[in-house]
Amino acid sequence: MQVALIAITLLLLYQGALLSYWRENYYQEHFVYLWTFLVLALVRSLRPPFRRTFSWARPRDWLGVTLTVASAGVLAISQLAGSITGTRSSLVMFLTGTAILAIPNWHVWRCLLHGILMQFCFGIPHAVFFGLTKHLQSGVASVASWPAQLGLMDYEAQGTSLQFPHYLLHITPDCSGMTQIFTFGGIAALGILSSESSKTRTLLIFLLALSLAWVANAARVLGFVILVGIGWTKAVDDAWWHAGIGLCIYMPFVTVLVYALIKTHREIPRRYLDTVPTGRVPIAWLLLPLALAATPKLLTDDAPLAEPTYFAALENPPGHRIIARSSNEASDRSTYGTEWLINARFADDSGKFFDLLHYATSSTSHLCVHHVPSCMFWPDQREVEAPALTLDGISWWRIGLERPDAKDTVHVYYSFQVGDELLDDSIWTQFKVFGQRMTGSSAPIRFTRVTFLGSLPEQPGDYEREVLNWLSDTIIKARD
Repeated sequence: MQVALIAITLLLLYQGALLSYWRENYYQEHFVYLWTFLVLALVRSLRPPFRRTFSWARPRDWLGVTLTVASAGVLAISQLAGSITGTRSSLVMFLTGTAILAIPNWHVWRCLLHGILMQFCFGIPHAVFFGLTKHLQSGVASVASWPAQLGLMDYEAQGTSLQFPHYLLHITPDCSGMTQIFTFGGIAALGILSSESSKTRTLLIFLLALSLAWVANAARVLGFVILVGIGWTKAVDDAWWHAGIGLCIYMPFVTVLVYALIKTHREIPRRYLDTVPTGRVPIAWLLLPLALAATPKLLTDDAPLAEPTYFAALENPPGHRIIARSSNEASDRSTYGTEWLINARFADDSGKFFDLLHYATSSTSHLCVHHVPSCMFWPDQREVEAPALTLDGISWWRIGLERPDAKDTVHVYYSFQVGDELLDDSIWTQFKVFGQRMTGSSAPIRFTRVTFLGSLPEQPGDYEREVLNWLSDTIIKARD
């Protein structure tokens, strides 16, 4: 009964965070195997007896209680600040603390390792993931240029692209090796948690897994470089061949890791045969801090944001008409949690045009403040930054997005409006929104991004000034 009570309560408290994870296609595609590893590790190591109560006399129980209470604090802060990652982390912390209390057969470090693996199952924040991916992608692109630098093959490395005489090969974010790090790390975690492991073995296995993940991905990328170099471009153009060849290249490295796990494997002994440490306080009582932490959010009125007074005017810029709407417009409304979003292209009678993305939202999701270039990704794109520009007292942040084909190059003016301040897309804007939510403010976040064709100029031309001034008067100076 106590297990059922805990499970039902956790599902009710965390249903929003779990449903958002379920709907996130990226996590469903890339992390489902980590859940498989976690389940297998539990089957291999979870053994009775179990405790339903805890005692205040044992230091281990104090650690478990501390984690569960801390999870309530993390839940309260995450709900106020709008961090889905923090909300999921609080669930992991609670389950880890409960494991320390309820599973005497597990050492504390084993409970913590299970918790870390579960956290990776839920994924890591997008900002961290994409930041690491970008750095690893650049590193892999450097490795991919080695054959040309050594004079073994004829192609030119241009950033994250390789220009062959007959083919342009892009080193995409999927080539970065992030997925391989999670895969090899998950296999290592399964091997460690399914065995009696010392700290030294644990450290060495993880170091081996990370090293093999990097080498395996570099070998995979070099393999495709060679295949494209000899003229067999089907290896990257055909999805089935691409996946099959990549798997074949990975398997020897996976075999090395599995071999190391098998050779160092030791069966998990049964530590408690007859008795279990006694206690008087039911573990289920630890749900109370979680419930109290979740109560303010449950009582919050989640009424949708009213239509901003200026929103209707966005569809009718002076002398312009909408000639195309983004295919992402509907999904963007879901991502940013608002109906008041427009993502469209506007043109005047002379053929000049601009792209506008604007939304106003009261959502607390951390995705509402995002890194602008990451949302405009293009293979081998190069960011050109410039100081912020002030027009008629309004600040605009500027970036140029240089792309391999000059006709695709664009430049962008943007700003986030948080309360009465205009801000860029840096981490400090995240903190500003965090502080606003923590103080109970429900003021909407407004984001405006306008894109023009061509390289970033030192100063905007007359047409751009006209558009920017119109946006300033219509959106930024508007008061609802």
